[in-house]
Parts: sequence; structure tokens; C-alpha cells
Amino acid sequence: MALQPVLQFIVVCLLSIASKGELESDASSVIQLSHSLGSQPFETRGQINVRSLKSGSVNIQQDSSYDWKDYKEAGEANEFYHLEAFVKYNGIERTFLTSTKACLLYESQLADIITIHVDLLGNIYGVSVATPHSQQCTGTVPEFEPNFNTTVLISYMEHGPVPDVAMYVQKVEQEKVAKERGETKDNRSFIAKYWMYIVPLVLVFMMSGASNPEQPSR
Repeated sequence: MALQPVLQFIVVCLLSIASKGELESDASSVIQLSHSLGSQPFETRGQINVRSLKSGSVNIQQDSSYDWKDYKEAGEANEFYHLEAFVKYNGIERTFLTSTKACLLYESQLADIITIHVDLLGNIYGVSVATPHSQQCTGTVPEFEPNFNTTVLISYMEHGPVPDVAMYVQKVEQEKVAKERGETKDNRSFIAKYWMYIVPLVLVFMMSGASNPEQPSR
């Protein structure tokens, strides 16, 4: 079956709060795609050309290489559809393997979502596949042309929470100034204030009482 180029410039879906402009690197990338049904050997599916991670400019060329009956039989056998992504970027080569249930892909009529996961340095650290179909297979679908209808998304790693150091330092300085001026009051209880003096006295009395027991009366 001939490789059919599908020139799709997909609108990138921002899946996190990180800004695309924060990426330190924006090198172009090539993602070679291979796929397999169940335990069958991998076959070439196509490739994704990522021109820019910041702008989300991507181009995908792909072909099913399987007949619709193959997906139907794999779904009825409760097998998985496997996608292997061989990524080249910044002189680095990595391979990622992702899977979804074959019946979900079959019932979606080969509509799938490939997500490219990118860290803050602009490196691709993962590729995953999913279907817009529900998570449970419901039944058969009419015969269809085995052509993929793929949406490519880019997921950016988000920043972790940043502590408000300036506010904390300001609060500490305010408390320090208030103590120097005598504006703060110690509202602790008597025991909380002087426990370091009370505890040794109690221990001394207990030890002296244990070492000098009273003589029994005759």
C-alpha cells in the first residue's frame, strides 16, 4: 500500500501552564513511526516532522499498512495496538513505545491522538497515543477505509510551585523589628515559658524520694 502524505498542520494544544516561549531549545525534530497489532512484527506507519516546538508547526505523513479487518480481528481478540516512535532531535536519538486497545482504535475508525511531550529545555521526553473514543469498546462499526485521521498535540512540562521568599523575609523582618520595640507579647502559658526550669526540679524531687524511702513503723 503506497505511503500517503497527509499534510496536516495541527493547532498545538497547550496542555500545561508553561509558556512555549520559555523553551530553551527549538530545534527541528523527526519522529519515525512504526506500529503493530498484538504480537505481530512492527511495520512502518510514517513520520512526523516537527519544524518548531514553539510555534507548533508539524507535518505528518503516514499510512495504515493494515486492512480494516486486521483492526477488527485484533479488537475482537482483545489485543493492543502498539506505536513505536523513533525520535531524532538535537543530535539525540531515542525510542518510545506506547499502546492503546485495538478495539478503541477500530471503533474510532483510526482516529487517534499522538501527543509529543516536551520538557522546559525543549527536549522530547515522551510520545503517547490515545483515541478520542470512550474507554470501553461497544461493538462493531461499518466497513471503512483504513486511513489514519491523526491529531498531533504537544504537551509542555509545567513549572512547579515557586515559594514566595520575598513575603517570608518581609514577615521575619517585621517580627524582628516588633520584638526590638517590645510590641510583641508572649502569650504562652507559665509551663510553656519555664518548662526548662520546672522539669529538672521535678526530676530531682523524684530521685531524692526514691533514694530515701520512709522507714516502716514498729
